[in-house]
Amino acid sequence: MSLSRRRVLQMGVAAGVLPSLRRGASRGLDSSEPPQAVIVARPLPLNRVRLTGGPLKVAQDADAGYLLSLEPDRMLAYYRRRAGLAPRAEPYAGWDGGGRNLTGHIAGHYLSAVSLMWAATGREEFKRRADYLVDELKAVQDRHGDGYLSALEGGRRAFGELTRGEIRSASFDLNGEWSPWYTLHKTYAGLRDAWRYAGNRTALEVESRFAEWAERILSGLDAEQTQRMLNTEFGGMNEVLADLYHDTGELRWLRLSYKFEHTAFIQPLRRHQDDLAGTHGNTQVPKLIGSAARYAHTGVPADLIAAAFFWDRVARHHSFATGGHGTDEYFGPPDLLGGRTHGRTAESCNVYNMLKLTRSLFRFHPDAAYADFHERALFNHALASMDPDDARMCYMVPVGGGVQHEYQNMQRSFTCCVGTGMENHALHGDGIYFTGGDKLWVNLYAPSTAEWTDAGARLAMETGFPEGETARLSLALDAPRAFTLLLRRPPWAGEGFSIRVNGETVPGGGPPPLPERGPYARGIPAGTYVELSRTWRTGDTVELSLPKPLRLEPTPDEPHRTAILWGPIVLAGDLGAERTRGGDEEERLDPPHRVPVLVTDQPVGSWLAKSGEPVRFLATGIGREPTPEAAPRDLELVPFYRLHGRTYAVYWDLHTPEGWQARHSEIVAEARRLRLLEAATVGMVVPGDEDSERAAGYEAGPNTSAARIIGRPARRTRSWISFRLPVDAAHPMALVATWYNGDRRSLPASFEILVEGQPIAAPDMTLGDPHRFFDVTYPVPVELLSGKREVTVRLQAGENSQVAALFGLRMVRADQLP
Repeated sequence: MSLSRRRVLQMGVAAGVLPSLRRGASRGLDSSEPPQAVIVARPLPLNRVRLTGGPLKVAQDADAGYLLSLEPDRMLAYYRRRAGLAPRAEPYAGWDGGGRNLTGHIAGHYLSAVSLMWAATGREEFKRRADYLVDELKAVQDRHGDGYLSALEGGRRAFGELTRGEIRSASFDLNGEWSPWYTLHKTYAGLRDAWRYAGNRTALEVESRFAEWAERILSGLDAEQTQRMLNTEFGGMNEVLADLYHDTGELRWLRLSYKFEHTAFIQPLRRHQDDLAGTHGNTQVPKLIGSAARYAHTGVPADLIAAAFFWDRVARHHSFATGGHGTDEYFGPPDLLGGRTHGRTAESCNVYNMLKLTRSLFRFHPDAAYADFHERALFNHALASMDPDDARMCYMVPVGGGVQHEYQNMQRSFTCCVGTGMENHALHGDGIYFTGGDKLWVNLYAPSTAEWTDAGARLAMETGFPEGETARLSLALDAPRAFTLLLRRPPWAGEGFSIRVNGETVPGGGPPPLPERGPYARGIPAGTYVELSRTWRTGDTVELSLPKPLRLEPTPDEPHRTAILWGPIVLAGDLGAERTRGGDEEERLDPPHRVPVLVTDQPVGSWLAKSGEPVRFLATGIGREPTPEAAPRDLELVPFYRLHGRTYAVYWDLHTPEGWQARHSEIVAEARRLRLLEAATVGMVVPGDEDSERAAGYEAGPNTSAARIIGRPARRTRSWISFRLPVDAAHPMALVATWYNGDRRSLPASFEILVEGQPIAAPDMTLGDPHRFFDVTYPVPVELLSGKREVTVRLQAGENSQVAALFGLRMVRADQLP
C-alpha cells in the first residue's frame, strides 16, 4: 500500500540520510552526491520505450501533429519584445497574450513538450524545434544581460518591488502580476527538459543563469517575507531548483529550492493532517512534486512524508472514478464527493501533475497502489481530455450528469491545460516499465516495445487493452539472464486472471476478485505483483488473461450516486449531441439534457450488456426520466475515453425500486412547487441572458460580468446591477432570487438588495456542500409598492466585496407562493 510515516522514516534511516527535520539538514545539503539508496526503481528512459498501437499511441500521434502545427516564433514574440528585440511573428492570444495573462507560459510548456516528444518518438523535427527555442531564449537572456528571461509585461516591475521587500500577494496575484513565479516555472522546466530529454547543453547554461537571477531577487527577503510571497501560486519552482541542483551538482540551487517551501501548506501534511478543503488544486500538487524531487536528490524524509501523505489523501479521498479531482478547481472535504460531481469538475492540469507525482513516488516505494492510480487516471481522464480526431484538449473533463467536455480553441485559448496537455500526451510511455537491480516491473498493459539496456533485453507487448482482455510480452536478450519479472495483477482483475510462461500456467497470486459493488480505492486491497524469477532467454513469452468484470463505484458519502466501471475503464452514458459547437467560449443556450435515474436492485451484470465493435454497452429497462411522468429510457454507455463531442454522464443516481418511490415523490413535489411559483410570478429576469435582461431594463456599474455555471447563465458584479420588474399592488409582493452555493468567488459576497433605493435584505452567501441551486424569498415592504406598476431592484456590492452570481430574479405574489 502507499507509504506510511513510519515506513518513510525507516527508508530514511536505511539510506543513511535521516536528518534533523528542524534544521532541514542532510547529507544532501553537504554534498552534491545524491543518496542513490532512496531510489529503488526507475522508469525505463522515455527514449527506450515506443508505443506501437492502442489509444495511447493515437493520443500521442494527435499531440505530435498539434505540436508541429504551432509556430515557435509566435510563442517567443513577447519574450523578444520585453528584451527590446523585434518579434519575428505576431504573438498568440488567449492566456499567452499580453496584459494580465500568463504571457510566455506556452513557450515553456512547448519546449518541454517537443523535448519529451523527441525522446518518445525519435522524430528529428522535435529535436530541431527544441534547439531553436533554446537558441532564441538564450538570445533574449543575453539581451537582458542579467539572467532574466520572461515575457511578462510587468515582470521587471513586480520582481523589482519584490526584491525591495514590497509584497502584495493573493491566490493568483503577486504585485499586480498573475502568478508570475508560476509562469516563470514553465520556462525553467522547459529548459530543464531540453537538457534532460533533448541533450541541449545550452539549455542547462541558460537555466543556470536564470536561477542566478532568481537567487539575487530573493536574497534579501527574510523568512516571513518569503512565506508571504508564497501565498501566490508559484508552480513547481521548488522542483526545478532541486532538479538543477542534481543536474549541476551546485549546492546553491538546493538551498534556493527551500525558498519555495510553503510551510503553511506543507507542515500540516507532514503531521498527516488533511487540510485540503478550500485550497486550489493545481496550486498545491506541484509543491509536492517538488518535495518528491528534493527527496530523490537528498533523501530528507520530511519531503517524502509530505508528498506521500498528500498523494494518499488526493488519490483515495478526494478523487472521482476517473482519477480527476476538484470542483471549480478547488478541493472539497475528504470523502464528500457525491454532491460535488456536477459542474466544472476535474481540471486536466491537476491530473497531469498527479500522474507526475505518482510516477515519482513509485521510484521510492514500488507499490502497485501507485500503478493502479496511474492506470486509472491515464486511461480515463488523460485520454478523455483530448479529442484524438482534432487534438482539441480540455480544461475541465466533467464527471457529472448532462455535462460535456470543456474543449479549448487550440490556436487561440492557450490555457494552462493546453500547456500541460502538450506535455501529458508525450508522456504516455513513461512508467509503463520500471527497473531496479535485477527486477523489471510491468505496470501498465499497452502496445509497446522497450529496451532494458543494462540487462541487454528487449521487450515487446502486444495487447488490445484497455478494451481487450489479454496481453502478451515477448523477450529478446543478448544472452540468457536471470532476473525477476514483476507483472502487475490489477485489483479489478476478475475470476479467470492467469499468467502463462511459454505456454505453461503459473500461480497468479494477488488479491481475490473485487466485489461487484464498492470503490477499490477505498477499503479494498490494491493490486499486487506476480513475481516470476528465472533465467530468461530470447523467445520467451508471457501471456496474461485480464478479465474485466463490470462493477459499480459509488461515492463514499452518497452510495446511491455511482460510476459504472468495466475493469479499470469508466463507462459514460451517451445522452445526445453537445449543447454547443466549436470553441471554448461559445454560449451554451440549448436546453440541458435530462439525465435518467437508474432503478434496479439487481447486479450490474444482469442489466448492462456488452455488444458490438468498438465496444458499447446497453442498459435496458432500468432508466427513468427524472420527471413526474417517469418515462422509461434505455441507455447506451461506452468507454469514457472514446466519447467525444457528446453530452454525457459519468455518475448516475441509482435507486432500488423502494428508493425510487421516495425520490419520485420528491420530483413530483418539486414540479408542483415550480408550477405554483410560475403562477405566482408577476415578472422575472434571467441575468446573463441578454434578451431577458434587455426586457427588464438591465443596468450595471463597472466590474460587472456574465457567468455560466452548469449551463445556467448568471450575472455577478463588484459594484451594482439593477432591473425593472412589474408588481401587482393588489397582492403582497416578494422577490425570489436563485443562487448557487458552490459559486467560487475571488472576493467575499457581501451585498444588499434594494427596492426603489431602500434595502430589504443582505443575503448570506456561505458556500456549502453538496453544491446545488436554490431559491430564497425576500418579502418586499408594502410601502415601497404603493401606486407602482413596476419597481427598480438593485443589487449593491459592499466595499471590497461583490454580488454573488445571480441566476434568476422573480417578482411574485407572496400570498400565492407554495
